[in-house]
Formats: sequence, C-alpha cells, structure tokens
Amino acid sequence: MLQFLSACLRHRALPWNFFQLNSRYFNETKGIFSKLEMDELIPEQWRLQQYYLGHTPEPRRYPVFLKPEWGQNSMGIVRIDNERSYKAFARRTHKTAVPYIVQEAAAGREEYEIYYLRSPGQEDDFAILSITRVQNCGTTRYPINSVHNPDTSYLDITPAFAGDELVKIWSYVKTIGTFRMARVCVKADGREALLQGRFQIVEINLFLPMPLVLLAENVVDQQKQRLIGEIMTIAARLVKTVPPEQTDKPIFFRKMKVHYGMTR
Repeated sequence: MLQFLSACLRHRALPWNFFQLNSRYFNETKGIFSKLEMDELIPEQWRLQQYYLGHTPEPRRYPVFLKPEWGQNSMGIVRIDNERSYKAFARRTHKTAVPYIVQEAAAGREEYEIYYLRSPGQEDDFAILSITRVQNCGTTRYPINSVHNPDTSYLDITPAFAGDELVKIWSYVKTIGTFRMARVCVKADGREALLQGRFQIVEINLFLPMPLVLLAENVVDQQKQRLIGEIMTIAARLVKTVPPEQTDKPIFFRKMKVHYGMTR
C-alpha cells in the first residue's frame, strides 16, 4: 500500500481512484461486478455454462459449482456432486441476499491464473503479464482452489513462456472486455493447450485481483518486492487514465456492504 501511495505521488495520481480502474463494468444497481455479466464478455469457445440457481432445469451432469454472483477468494463456493445435494442447497439459499449461480465444471486438467495490467500508454498492449499454475496436493478431482485452501499452492511459470508466447496468451485475454487490471482463471490440458487457445475460463477477478505470482513458492522474496514495485507503479499510471466521468462510482463502499451481507 505504501508503495502504491508513493507511486501515486510521483505520477500525480489520485490513489482512491484505484477502485475505479474497472468501473465501467460495475453494476451500480446490484453493487457488484456480476459474474453473469462478465460471462457475456467471454467468447463462446472459452465460456462455461452458467445460470442463476433455480431459474432453469437442474443440471444434466455433475459435478457443478454453485457460486454467489459476487464473491472473493472463493468465498461461498461449493461443489455439488449429485441431484440430492443440489436440491438441498437450493432450498437453503432460496432467499439469500446475493443470488447464486450454477457453473458447469471445466474439463481441463491444469488450472492457471493469468494476471495482467494493461499498458497505460497503449491500451492494446500489456505492461505486466504473469502466468501462475495452481497446484493442489489433495485427491479431489475438482478441488475449490483458493488462498484459504491449505491444499492449494502456486508456481510461477511465466519464465517458461517465450516473449512471443506471452504475446499469444495476451491476444486471447485482451479480447475479454477492456479491463485495465484483471486476473483470469482458466483450465486447460497443459501448456500447449493454453498456447493454442484450448481452455475454458472459470473466473474473472476485477475488484482486487491479487497477482498470485506473489504467493508462488518458486519466487524469492527479493523478486517479489521488485514485482510489487513494478505493479504499483503501473497501477498508479493506470489510475490517471480513468476518465473523470468514471470516477464517481462508490465501488469500494458498495462492495464492502455486499461482502458484509454475505458474511454476517
């Protein structure tokens, strides 16, 4: 945080506008970045089937994942393995403050987190892009990975991609909205499938997308400190690109209100 404030001072950026970086995608009526609205931005070849819980017939195949329409760090997500569990969960969450959505399970064997910051001076390019492989030491085929799952760990695999290969990955994710900063979770059957665009998108994180490279076991502390400095500098420069008409949305306070409603 101090590094971000320092970067904002250097670049004469207003630090509180950090929460406006993706404000054009914020649903003010709901007070959330809606997962279903994000889903509409995903090209069909990468999109998983998603719909509101209870608004369509029951799933034809299990497992499925039931998610709050908004949440962070996998909060509230459950895996449902059969019809009986699905019906029981639907009854319990019938009147929750945040509606649940149903998402089919992705088929890929490997899970990756692609984090990026767009270039402040050239919207069609990236300033920072990292690829983190998500690992799970448990025996469940469809685990719910998160920073709070003790079986989950992270491995930075960005150096395994050549420059043109990173550009190829960017050519995919940049077509999903025009987010200034995002973390995109995908599943694919390995590195080559990822490069060939054969993957499915599990989640798009826009509010506070932590770069999971900072949790990677193969990145030393000195390198993490350098990355934090680079990320905060680019974030401060990106803050200055937010048009004035997009800086008046009470995103932070609305999100905290929704978060409090989910956890109370």
